[in-house]
Amino acid sequence: MRRPLSRWLASISARLLLVNAFLVVVPIAGISFARTYERELLRGEEEGMVTAATAVAAAGMGDPRAPAVAACARAAAERLRAQVRVLDGAGAVLVDTGPERVELRTQGRRLLSSLDPRSVRRVDVQESLPADAGLAARPEVAKALGGAPGRYTRRMQNVRGVQLFVAEPMRAPDGGPAVRGVVYVARTTYPVLVSLYYVRNALIKIALVSLGVAAVVALFLGFTIARPLRRLTEAAGRIAAGERGVALNLRGSDEVAELARDFDAMARALDARLAYISELAANVSHEFKTPIASMRGAAELLRDGAADDPVARERFLGNILADAERLARLVTRLLELSRVESVPEAREVVDYRSLCAELVGRYRDDGRDVTLVWTAAHEPCRCAPEQVKAALACLVDNALRFSPAGAEVTVRVAGDVHAFHTRVVDRGAGVSAANLARVWDRFFTTARADGGTGLGLSIVRAVVEAHGGTVGVESKPGDGATFWFTLPRRL
Repeated sequence: MRRPLSRWLASISARLLLVNAFLVVVPIAGISFARTYERELLRGEEEGMVTAATAVAAAGMGDPRAPAVAACARAAAERLRAQVRVLDGAGAVLVDTGPERVELRTQGRRLLSSLDPRSVRRVDVQESLPADAGLAARPEVAKALGGAPGRYTRRMQNVRGVQLFVAEPMRAPDGGPAVRGVVYVARTTYPVLVSLYYVRNALIKIALVSLGVAAVVALFLGFTIARPLRRLTEAAGRIAAGERGVALNLRGSDEVAELARDFDAMARALDARLAYISELAANVSHEFKTPIASMRGAAELLRDGAADDPVARERFLGNILADAERLARLVTRLLELSRVESVPEAREVVDYRSLCAELVGRYRDDGRDVTLVWTAAHEPCRCAPEQVKAALACLVDNALRFSPAGAEVTVRVAGDVHAFHTRVVDRGAGVSAANLARVWDRFFTTARADGGTGLGLSIVRAVVEAHGGTVGVESKPGDGATFWFTLPRRL
């Protein structure tokens, strides 16, 4: 589906194209400036001709036949590379330096064909008016003979361009009105045209190269930036629509590739979270189904007449209360697990030794045989103290539950500058090899009859992993069990 123009203009591709196209404006502006520069050069040429004509007119002190006039005319013609003629008061030619000779450039055949089809290397510029027509009849000469400077521009016959004509009157030194002669200077604009031709050609080539480079750069940036971002947008829309397993798999080391990799990691985390929620929902429904079915059966029996029997009524009501208490424990544990996994608590620097000692002290105050053995090199740690305390209490509670009466439970804490390694050791029957791999699973318990929910160790793992640590268990049947976790210090 085609996008509207306004939306395309707001896209990154359009912005990149516009930014690169702006680079082409510089040589194009240079081409436009070349026209202005050409006019300024022509004006400068004309001013130089006027200055030379005035100097020639002043050389003879108003006498066009003076020898100094001829010498000055030849010097001016050589300096300007122009044709200089000196006329008397009737318009007859007294001095003529000869026609201007133009050196044609032969480096570029396109230039030769456009300026001179014959491709002659050196030619004399031919005036548009024939020489026998009489110079006095030319308007600029007639104007100078009348006492005013004359200017005229004519197109050349055999060379491309125009020819500038300047006529300056020669008067007597006393400033009288009589005109004794005219200095007539003619010069072609061909050299200026050739110079500007090469400048303009260079600017056009630069503009074309800039346009090509800008287009390539825009396409490259569009391919490496706009296209991946568009794929990223489409993938985000697919995820928002509920699709799972979406991945970009973009390669590279730039920021867009890093964003794509982070996006893929986020998508995998979302998929894992959805799978976790689905599995949790299935586990919760399974765990809730048994006590709910038991409660319903007992309630139906009571409704059908069992309530009339005091013994049966007492037994069924006890079953209902026991199942209700189990459901309450499950809900409480689920809330704890949810809080740990979804709402991270603020981390603060605490004395981990004091935290462990306080927890062990509470058990000892209750008459439980729990001992703390501290061998760590450091004591402070950055963590969520209530969560860590709850996780450690969970392990101690499990150890006390599965240990024989009067058996000692030991909490051993070792560690270095990087982390604390906490081990809770009991003297119970241990964990079988079949159950070792499942003890951390949600709702797995071997003490369901004693009120176990199977969520305590899941909460421990969630707390430790939220802090960036790891958990584990070591056990031999008949030789007790050791549950441990590693807690990074991260000061």
